[in-house]
Amino acid sequence: MNGLVKELDARYYFNPLKQKFEKKAQEVGLTEAMNYLTDIMQGSIPEVGQLIQARIDEGVISDFDQASKTVAGNAFQGLVAYALVRHQQADILSQDIEITLKPKRHRIVNEYATIKVGNDIQKPDIDLLIYSKGHTLQKPVIIYSMKTSLRERVGQTYKWKLLMDIATADDCQSIKAKYELSYESQVNFKVGLITTNFYEEITNPQQIGMLRFFDFVYITKAGDWGERVGNFSQIIQDLNQIYG
Repeated sequence: MNGLVKELDARYYFNPLKQKFEKKAQEVGLTEAMNYLTDIMQGSIPEVGQLIQARIDEGVISDFDQASKTVAGNAFQGLVAYALVRHQQADILSQDIEITLKPKRHRIVNEYATIKVGNDIQKPDIDLLIYSKGHTLQKPVIIYSMKTSLRERVGQTYKWKLLMDIATADDCQSIKAKYELSYESQVNFKVGLITTNFYEEITNPQQIGMLRFFDFVYITKAGDWGERVGNFSQIIQDLNQIYG
């Protein structure tokens, strides 16, 4: 876990977000601060912009807009991971949980999350992987997509979830045969979505329908989002309930 903290601290653009999160945690409490990550992201724009401009002046990068988009996605993923790590450090979140950021080459993904479709393979778009230390096959493994916009690659993950449900269902033999689906279920995967809801997309009917494919949906902004969507602080209770 210390490795993840060091990795985040080493990120050039992360310090303004970290400082604002810690300040908010002092104001409202550590868990409640998780419902302000969207505000923290937006409030960090000036400081992060200055860091990007400094890189441009140094000749390290050249395109401000492109850098801003890249930084926004990475910063959000880092902020979510940092908030979870801080809860483990405070002994509020189970110590049994392993938190892995951007685990695209992780052995759990390669060995257990790969679905064969004919001669091709399908893997979920994973930004965060959570599993139980030493008990990866006995307890659920949770895959999270973390997006600042629902127009991003969210579809890749929920389509993988749909493929997995079909591939493991006893009454979908004809569909599995038609598309040549092959998947040996050895891990209980759950799939979650975490979003800033920057553009108020969560109320769009098309997006609401998409949310049915996720086991968990969290928004990092305080509010009443309906029965399928929770405030991000709810993740602590959910994870502790799953992992004990």
